[in-house]
Amino acid sequence: MMNKILKLVPALLSILLFTSCLKSGLDDLPAFEDAEITSFKFEYRWVVKNVDNDQLSVQTLDVTNTIDTENNVVDCTITVPAASDDFPTEVRDLVTESNIVGYCNISTAASLKPIGNAPKLGIIQDFSGSSFQYEVTAADGKTKKVWTINIVDFIK
Repeated sequence: MMNKILKLVPALLSILLFTSCLKSGLDDLPAFEDAEITSFKFEYRWVVKNVDNDQLSVQTLDVTNTIDTENNVVDCTITVPAASDDFPTEVRDLVTESNIVGYCNISTAASLKPIGNAPKLGIIQDFSGSSFQYEVTAADGKTKKVWTINIVDFIK
């Protein structure tokens, strides 16, 4: 009987050590109120056919952003990089504003949604229009800003 009790003591101590008694008294974390776009980027994606399997390739496009935080406007100049071993000329020739992927950095824990005909981000879309709008909602759920993204130039 004593052996059984001695075997249970470490298990009981472990249960007591690894359980938390703290149920209240924790500070509430602040809900972020920022609804900013801090950068807007683009890339081109294509599939390389292989014998065994297909491989997705990605080329980041060079983008210069001018961000106006007072008027919530991001002006983007997109430049397609020169051809290289990883980005062949025949692939580069296919890159247009109508088949690229857009993505951006926004404030911590904020969310973003396209407005009207604005292209969705993260998938191949048509950015050949000159201006698009996105709504950024801060983490607090209350602060919202409408941002205008202008494609100022597409250099190839």
